[in-house]
Amino acid sequence: MTVASNADRLVADYLKTLDRELRGVPRGRREELKAEIGEHIAEARAGLEPGDEAGVREILERLGDPVDIAAAERPAEAPARAGWREIVALILLPIGGIIVPIIGWVVGAVLLWVSDAWSTRDKLIGTLLFPGGLLIPAALALMAEESSGCGSVVSPQLQPQTGTPSCPPADGAGLLEIFAMAALVIVPLVVIGYLARRLMRPPAAAV
Repeated sequence: MTVASNADRLVADYLKTLDRELRGVPRGRREELKAEIGEHIAEARAGLEPGDEAGVREILERLGDPVDIAAAERPAEAPARAGWREIVALILLPIGGIIVPIIGWVVGAVLLWVSDAWSTRDKLIGTLLFPGGLLIPAALALMAEESSGCGSVVSPQLQPQTGTPSCPPADGAGLLEIFAMAALVIVPLVVIGYLARRLMRPPAAAV
């Protein structure tokens, strides 16, 4: 009698767990699935001795874990869509540091990382490839503009209107600076374009 009760208890516990895990599954499908599994267990047990606890365990193992069964029945969750958080992040990452130095970009980076719309790889690309956004090239451009004027040093031996340029002649370093500045501007814009494209990807392509 005790062995038979243990077999019945195994079945009851299994069905109880299944019922609990199926919460969230549409009611019609939930009841249908519970009925199908209950009938399958009853039919399989018909070929066993009433107290065959080992046989019941084997039946339940073949059916699978109730958690896995319920997970397969739940509708797939839709990937996160673009909201205000993602839009603000796309704005602040490139120019937030210019609007509010340093802090603006940091806020954009935080919004990027708390969003569920991008993968971890996307977030790393967004923060590591251009820390500060366009703040660095903007600051360099401002510094270059302030120091670009070439004054004239008037020689005492010459007439007052005659001056000698105080700045050295341009050389190859200027070209390298132009390329570096262009890279500092282009990279943030390219990365923002990448993040925007990832944000607008179709649901089937979600990572």
